[in-house]
Amino acid sequence: MWSRKSAMLGSLAVAMYLLGLTLRNSQLVTIAVVIFVFLTWAALFGGHADVAASGRRAEEWTGEEGVSLSNVSAMRKLSSARIFEDGEVGVTLRMQNHSALGKILEVKDRVPEVMRIKDGANYILMELGPRRETFIEYTVECPLRGFYSLGPVAVRVQDPFGLFHKEKELHVYNDFLVFPKMEDLKDTFVKSKVPKIFTGAVNIRQPGPGSEFYSLREYFEGDSFRAINWSAYARSGKLMVNERERDAVSDIILIVDSRAVSETGPVSRNALVYSTRAAASLAQYFLGRRDSVGLITYGDEVVSVDRDTGKKQLYVILTKLAGAMARGNIPLQVVVNRILPHINKGSPIIVLSNLEDDPTVVSALRDFRARNFDVTVLSPSSLEFEFDAKRLDRTGYEVLKTERDVLISELRGLGVNIMDWEPDMLLSTALAGARGF
Repeated sequence: MWSRKSAMLGSLAVAMYLLGLTLRNSQLVTIAVVIFVFLTWAALFGGHADVAASGRRAEEWTGEEGVSLSNVSAMRKLSSARIFEDGEVGVTLRMQNHSALGKILEVKDRVPEVMRIKDGANYILMELGPRRETFIEYTVECPLRGFYSLGPVAVRVQDPFGLFHKEKELHVYNDFLVFPKMEDLKDTFVKSKVPKIFTGAVNIRQPGPGSEFYSLREYFEGDSFRAINWSAYARSGKLMVNERERDAVSDIILIVDSRAVSETGPVSRNALVYSTRAAASLAQYFLGRRDSVGLITYGDEVVSVDRDTGKKQLYVILTKLAGAMARGNIPLQVVVNRILPHINKGSPIIVLSNLEDDPTVVSALRDFRARNFDVTVLSPSSLEFEFDAKRLDRTGYEVLKTERDVLISELRGLGVNIMDWEPDMLLSTALAGARGF
């Protein structure tokens, strides 16, 4: 590919050649021909000319599988594949020149637009000697949850004179996951109205973490040696482990609104961002006290995570929240109709929604209350996000705010614990306000 410099030289040569023919000046024609010859030589052979050696000698490196272009290869390694919002990922990009001749390389590693480069740089222009390598190291800050990929790597190989270059994208990708950040909840006031809230109060007859004997089963790799029943082993000759009866816990249902309207507002301050962070914080808190937590997100489809306990359940919930996309417009009533037959009576229900553009909200929550479910609604207001971003004038804000206040009052009249969650309010404060403490 022609560079600006080579295009200027070519234009100059053409002008000199034509001017020489017009003036019958052999010197101008000769100079033009020399420039043409030089450009031709640079285009055909200059890209393979040797240059000053730089970089490191190629050696073994435990990185990701790379991709090569004209004897130039790229590999990338990340410091972590899973982080939380506002966390950092260290990136090491390894560029290798496998040929016996040096090359001038211009390299840019593509980074998602929402990422910020905190340290180092994802771009380099350098001379890479024969059979040598170099490393590009930088750190990206990840402010928003989601599934992301680094790559491809844009490479431009120049000739020594900077006249011509070849461009190519090396399809080297590294995926990583950004979980929503969590707030440490010292206390919440969500209590079930059935005895199941108290650990050990109700015999639920399911295997899991607990103190009472449930049954014997064969030993599997990964089982704790403390659980081995040596008496059973002596009788049967097979390793057997004791299964315990899972202690009684609360069933907490988290419902997250991920409809298209939930993304109203700035990309980093909207209802979906606040809802996913709140759901992650609540899941961590309840799972930490050995409750059983289930998750439901609804937008263009209803996605559910079955109730379970433990760290594995937290990871599953965080992964679902990280991938929640704002799209669709499924009403809350559809969600309620689908889950009502499958949840225990009296279980705490926590709904995280801005309550906008959904005429079924009142009837859906009324169905929960009619069956004696303890319902808490944390409602991040899109009006506040839009008004703070100066996308909504004062008059429009006041009108919509009045309509929202009427809806919240109607839901409180149904016995729903609800809080109009303002942007600068901590989750613990919003929970306390919703529960009346």
